Amino acid sequence: MERLTAPRMHILYDHQIFSYQKFGGASRYFAELMNVLDATREAQFTLGVAASPNEYLAQSRFYQGERDTQAGTGPFLRRYARNEWRFRQLARQQPFDVLHATFYDPSVLHSVRGSKLVVTVLDMIPERFPAFFDVTSLYGRFVTRRWIEGKRLLCQRADAIIAISQSTKDDLVSFYGVAPERVTVVHLGNRLGLTAPGAPLAGMPSRYVLFVGTRNTYKNFGPFIEAAAAAVHADPGLEVVCIGGGAFSEEEHALLRQHDLAGRVQQRNVADGDIAACYAHAEVFVFPSLYEGFGIPILEAFSCGCPTLLARASCFPEIAGDAALYFDPQTPGSMAAALTRLLGDAALRDQLRARGRARAAEFTWERTTARTLDIYRALEATP
Repeated sequence: MERLTAPRMHILYDHQIFSYQKFGGASRYFAELMNVLDATREAQFTLGVAASPNEYLAQSRFYQGERDTQAGTGPFLRRYARNEWRFRQLARQQPFDVLHATFYDPSVLHSVRGSKLVVTVLDMIPERFPAFFDVTSLYGRFVTRRWIEGKRLLCQRADAIIAISQSTKDDLVSFYGVAPERVTVVHLGNRLGLTAPGAPLAGMPSRYVLFVGTRNTYKNFGPFIEAAAAAVHADPGLEVVCIGGGAFSEEEHALLRQHDLAGRVQQRNVADGDIAACYAHAEVFVFPSLYEGFGIPILEAFSCGCPTLLARASCFPEIAGDAALYFDPQTPGSMAAALTRLLGDAALRDQLRARGRARAAEFTWERTTARTLDIYRALEATP
């Protein structure tokens, strides 16, 4: 008698974050989920994207759409509309077991069509820091305000909610009044540092303090520069390197001049394949943000053997444990004192390198995907 096998679960991912992001933590998260599913074949998935500027999709095996790297509001809105049409077309063509929204546009609700809806809450930054978000310009009214308001609506309607840290879950419950049992914490993963990072990049200082990512608002860049200035002026061989975030603005150049750091701080944009070398050859990585939903750069630094200094805020102690040195972001001078201590204590740096590598090994995309599949399967089993 022929043995019958149950069909694989089929998941539909929408286009939203891949219409927005060229790179970033949110699109990396969803691309990595699909990378693992593509490799393991534990579930079937479809991605509703016709064209995207996203680097992680471009590097994947599963993506068959076009590259669209045009910048500006007009090209973005055209790309978004094209991808929205493609996504809705796919949703109409066949039933899906799960629809996992990649961001918070409430229009995704039109495409649920009997699927179980899963929403991942990546952070609660707009709720904690509303003044940092423009909701009055053309883009702000039609894009930013829409997804901020849509996040609450999608969480209300979702069959399952994923939070990427316990800190994010606590904020979600506090701000939205969501029942805690409706939210499952699934930590993110990391692949950086699995191979040797290679030699230092050309043009990098021999010794430097590292800052990675955007530098706006809650990223706490001004206090970081103030703290770094004390360390740099005390050590003539030390510099500061900022990776990503675009070229320094005139306001940032003025900040550097104010602290007499012109010529001692550089900004560089590097390819994904080169970021490991930036971490591996840094004296210290500093992540001073007032808030993050998870903080993938922490795991990147850990896995590359980079001693790490963190604000004691939001999810950082949850993710880093005892593998980092912390400072109080609300106490002036705390960051500078902690940075000076770490730079001056080689034994402590070695200790944090070992702890960091061990801590990073606990966070893998395979584990993230397995836990996410458990959530999908539990939904599939419910009426």
